[in-house]
Amino acid sequence: MTPLTVGSVSGVLATKPADDEACILIVDDNLSKRTALEAALAPLGHRVVQAQSGTDALRCLLVEDFAVILLDVHMPEIDGFETARLIRQRRQSEMTPILFITAYSSDEIEQSDHYAGGAVDFIFAPIPPAELRSKVSFFTHVFLDARRLAAQAEGVRASVQHLQLLTDSAPIGIFQTDRENRYVYTNPRWTELTGVTALQAFGQAWDSVVIPELRPELAVALSGGQELSHRVELVSEGSRRFVMVSSRPVQDVSGGPAGWVGTLADVTAEKEAEDTMSVARDAALSVNVMQRKFSASASHELRTPVASIIGYVEELLLSESLDPEDREMLDVVYRNAGRLNRLIDDLSLLNRAEIGAPLMKLEPTTLRSVVDGVVSSLSDSAQDRDVRLLTEYTDIPAVLVDPLRLEQSLLKLVANAVKFTSDGGSIIVRVGVSDGMATLAVVDTGAGIDSADFDKVFERFYRTRSAVDDAVPGSGLGLAIAKTMIEAQSGTIELESAPGVGSTFTVRLPFADAVAAAVS
Repeated sequence: MTPLTVGSVSGVLATKPADDEACILIVDDNLSKRTALEAALAPLGHRVVQAQSGTDALRCLLVEDFAVILLDVHMPEIDGFETARLIRQRRQSEMTPILFITAYSSDEIEQSDHYAGGAVDFIFAPIPPAELRSKVSFFTHVFLDARRLAAQAEGVRASVQHLQLLTDSAPIGIFQTDRENRYVYTNPRWTELTGVTALQAFGQAWDSVVIPELRPELAVALSGGQELSHRVELVSEGSRRFVMVSSRPVQDVSGGPAGWVGTLADVTAEKEAEDTMSVARDAALSVNVMQRKFSASASHELRTPVASIIGYVEELLLSESLDPEDREMLDVVYRNAGRLNRLIDDLSLLNRAEIGAPLMKLEPTTLRSVVDGVVSSLSDSAQDRDVRLLTEYTDIPAVLVDPLRLEQSLLKLVANAVKFTSDGGSIIVRVGVSDGMATLAVVDTGAGIDSADFDKVFERFYRTRSAVDDAVPGSGLGLAIAKTMIEAQSGTIELESAPGVGSTFTVRLPFADAVAAAVS
């Protein structure tokens, strides 16, 4: 290393040392002695700074921390003992080891308490190089160990500060309790949520901020020693607040319980939204119940008079005394009475399915037989609209359904397709397999349905805008009935459609063998 001379000081000052390098200060007014000491210490591989007086030594201490100082006793201006005393007065160097290099005899040194003046040890001339290196090596190792520990401590302090910043600015409340479940730490957000300051919380029981009604329940959960996640209502003046408490136990060094750490997350808004939704759901259920009761009562009360009207009109139409105009009017009455009677039947069927009436009689059934019956029933209607009604079959095992109710469901789906398919279009009823279930798809080239209406078309009495604008007849019950009865048979129904392209209603049903295997 090339020495750098600064005034009367030689060496390298104010440069960052390597991790395994210490800095040694030699103070002596004799250049040859300083040089000899530096040469003796060279094998240690540390940095050496030379000062020719006590004043120069004090200047060095302003810019450098030294592992050890080799200090000559006899120097002009201020001697070694006075220099040591001044070194010890500075806080930064009050613990720096000082080795006096002296020509005094040991008897002369012992006559004065120079150790109290700052000396750590004395090396008497002539100086044994091995002894010098041994003593200096000891102190440099101590210095390097201390510097490493200081660096680690600084890293820990920085980590603690960073962690403190994170916890102080965290958007959730954070807390810690001791083994008696008393608070030992809470962050600012915890105080915001509970209204309790950290000072007030310290030493208080963990459940002191929870409403009394919930404390026994939480105490049981806590006693299990497992992770806890629970929504609780806090004790807070003037406001109602709900938080989600998540906590877990921590262990001490021996593996025993040391307390709990946890978080509080404000879920007041979510709880209020749930309450609002619950009220709305209850109201909707109440309305649905009222609707079903009214539909059931109305259909029951209307069935008898409508049947009487149909029977009476049928008798009149058989009369030969009617003139053409009267017969035409009665025919209109007969057709509308029939439509009303079918509506009553649909309402009755839908109500029974929705209230869980014992409607289904499930049995192994082949889909071909159901599809053939539906296509045969609606072939005339399709021909009247110049619509091709086709079928595609894949040989598949039997499904577990109520054949009558499945036929009614498929009849509603195909009839709906016929109504919305223009002249010259086509409808395909396709039987297949997908994802381990039987599929029954009704594919049409009709008007199609906007995606915004996908869920609504299965609601009772809902009619799409195109149906209303085009004056397509119907009550809006067919798809609701189909969906309700298919789901009652452990099936599902899906819709794919686009305006002007057509629609595909796909029914998925379990195979009879798969159901039997699952039950067994």
